[in-house]
Amino acid sequence: MSGQNSDQLHRTTLAIYTSIMEQFNPGLQRLAALGNNYIQAFQALALTSEAYFNALCKMGEQAMQSMSSRLLGDVLVQISDSQRRLTNELEGVFRWFHSEVLREMDDNVRLDKEYILNSRRRYEIEVRNQASALERQMRRGVPQDGSEYVHFLRECQREALKEEERRYRFLAEKHSGFTQSIAYLMNKTGGGLQNRAEGWKDLVNHTRESRPRTPSRLEDNIVRYNEIMFNNT
Repeated sequence: MSGQNSDQLHRTTLAIYTSIMEQFNPGLQRLAALGNNYIQAFQALALTSEAYFNALCKMGEQAMQSMSSRLLGDVLVQISDSQRRLTNELEGVFRWFHSEVLREMDDNVRLDKEYILNSRRRYEIEVRNQASALERQMRRGVPQDGSEYVHFLRECQREALKEEERRYRFLAEKHSGFTQSIAYLMNKTGGGLQNRAEGWKDLVNHTRESRPRTPSRLEDNIVRYNEIMFNNT
């Protein structure tokens, strides 16, 4: 193997370590900061959502006390309860995101700076030692084609590539898990919520067919049926 090829292997390995130190780790640090902003924005949204749907629930309770809109009030209360449950489920997903993704990202950024710097230093020291040993053998007239040195450089490059791959795998695995949690929540709540929303729409349309009056036995039965169905979902 030529010296040019060994030099290329060495430069490539150094570039991998440099990429981790100067691109991946700073990028991970920025991502962690943005993730914390993401959580704060969701928390603000959750608080506003809670206030909004509490107010909507009160309007529904007020309607249930009226002679004309008891059924509509029941729909509003159920919508409010459903939205609050959905928000609570989402808060659980974001708690997982904070503890299992962002916290580990922060820890990795803090620990990896020194680790990868030391790894690069050890590599450079070993390269110098290997090159010096090869040079001494050549001076003593020991036949050397440099294959062992090149093999050493290839192994070092393979280890550097594994370090780089390990970091991107961590990032992909964590965010795959986050996406999976959201997908699970959508599958868990989406179908039931869609069915309830269609039922609420039917009830609202039902009220268009009648004038203000004292609630009928049919409406009483519809309200009780929806209360049972909602509590069982």
